[in-house]
Amino acid sequence: MSQRLRKLQFSLEAPLLIKKKENLFYLTGRSFMNGYLLVKKDRVVFLGDGLEKVEGLHSDILKNVGMYIGRGKTLQVFGEFTYAEVKYLRRKNPKLKIKIFVAHDPVDLQRQIKDEGELKSIAAAMRIGGKVFIEVRKKLKSRSWTEAQLASEIRRLGHHFGAEDVSFSPIVASGVNATVPHHVSSSKKLRPNESIILDFGFKYHGYCSDFTRTIFLRSAPPLLAEAYNQVEKAYNAVVDKAKDGTKARDLYFFSMRVLDEKKLGKYFIHNLGHGTGLEIHELPNLSPNSKDILRDGMVFSVEPGIYIPKYGGIRIEDLVYLKSGKLRKFISVPTDLKENIIS
Repeated sequence: MSQRLRKLQFSLEAPLLIKKKENLFYLTGRSFMNGYLLVKKDRVVFLGDGLEKVEGLHSDILKNVGMYIGRGKTLQVFGEFTYAEVKYLRRKNPKLKIKIFVAHDPVDLQRQIKDEGELKSIAAAMRIGGKVFIEVRKKLKSRSWTEAQLASEIRRLGHHFGAEDVSFSPIVASGVNATVPHHVSSSKKLRPNESIILDFGFKYHGYCSDFTRTIFLRSAPPLLAEAYNQVEKAYNAVVDKAKDGTKARDLYFFSMRVLDEKKLGKYFIHNLGHGTGLEIHELPNLSPNSKDILRDGMVFSVEPGIYIPKYGGIRIEDLVYLKSGKLRKFISVPTDLKENIIS
């Protein structure tokens, strides 16, 4: 049994049924087509359709889950379970008490702190992203591109450099399209003097990376240049301030104050960052309502951005992590404006 499973068992107050594929992978090191894991203080059982098994663990079919829950005990399930699944469990186990939670389950909480192996996988995924960005800069000098063409090329380059997959569909957003944080890359041509947001990530050994730079072809208009410099100032200020024990929401408000120095805070319309690992978005959350405290081993994005309607957008993002109380970067890719104007 893995150390991760033992740690989870120690933390549980009641039996837990796990469905989320990322959590199953985290605990067993395997991917499944159709499986669940029942974790109790004294036992772990893999439950499925009988066609998959986990070496070293007892296996059974899902409908028999009640056999492993003691009389008077309550089974915990979390938000990823569907109504139909819970109804099925209750029909097959009429005496079983099932409590449904909508909060993050204990495995999500445990996954916040990455071990050295996880950090190495994320670092490798980030290095792939860094290599892709270097190649994209070269290619933008050689020919004209549409957003969709460049997004497709980013995906191809990631695979070329060893990625298993993309973390999400690459975002290439230019001009007014850059005012939409999660714009879907279109047939619009990339043009000089517009902001172009490139947001992409890749998977390596199951772990995600996330990376964003805003670039310009030939030159940056004065208004966007001023906005860019202030976003970069906010990014650098957060990177300098974050440390073990920092409240995540404090970093959000700190970045907002920096943006407001140039009256840009009203254009900051999303959270400052999010955890990343087996999922592109996981704990911790760097939002105004977050109750998360940053700790050593946590991996999260720092991504201040502003989006000026009908004009353009700016976003700068890196994944970072905390080690020995201090913030560390996985890769070092220049953020200053001069280095992100392609002529």
